Amino acid sequence: ECALTNPKRIIHEFLVEKKLEIFYQNFFKKYKITDNKKIIFKVSNKENILKRIGRYAKYQGVALMVNKLNFGDINDLFNSKKKHNLILIIDKMNDPLNYGAILRTAYAFGIKNILLLNQYMPEENAYIASMASGALEKVNLIKISNLISVIKKLKKENWWILGLESKDLENCENIRNKNIKYDKTALVIGSENEGLRKLVRLNCDVLVRISMNSKIVDSLNVVQATSIALHEICNK
Repeated sequence: ECALTNPKRIIHEFLVEKKLEIFYQNFFKKYKITDNKKIIFKVSNKENILKRIGRYAKYQGVALMVNKLNFGDINDLFNSKKKHNLILIIDKMNDPLNYGAILRTAYAFGIKNILLLNQYMPEENAYIASMASGALEKVNLIKISNLISVIKKLKKENWWILGLESKDLENCENIRNKNIKYDKTALVIGSENEGLRKLVRLNCDVLVRISMNSKIVDSLNVVQATSIALHEICNK
């Protein structure tokens, strides 16, 4: 539904099983989807649809054949007259499922803009879209080539750069004890295995971590950690 109603999403073909044909024909009419998009509405069977999308794709009777979304421009963020007081920066990400889940988490906390590196990030695919549960169509993904230069520019625009660290470093504070009441906050998260890269860490204004009570488990999955961090930031 989110992909169908996203004006930025280019859709070529909509494949649907016969048993769902009437439901989606009515859906198209309700949202006037075909008025703005030239979509081929094709009734098919499960076997033929799975041949198009792959047998291991998550499947519920329909499939969309689409172009990948275009990325936003970082200059639009700086020049925007809309008030943005919280953005997410992903330093690196390896697992597409984690990436999709983080998009969903970020959107749930009201984040509209997410900055990504040109490298070290999964390419858009059906697994990411499925895990994001519609958030892929709702957030503005901005690809950048040099994270350090963008962080420095954000600082000049009065953004506070908050780094989420997994290591118990000397200058890293427990996020529960940190009074986070900045007008504009950029939360930086790192990769699943390495966390924040050293140079990124050094350019953050504040480093925070989620303290563990267990001696055996000393860190959380990046999705869980991001969820807790955003909850703390949004409820201070």
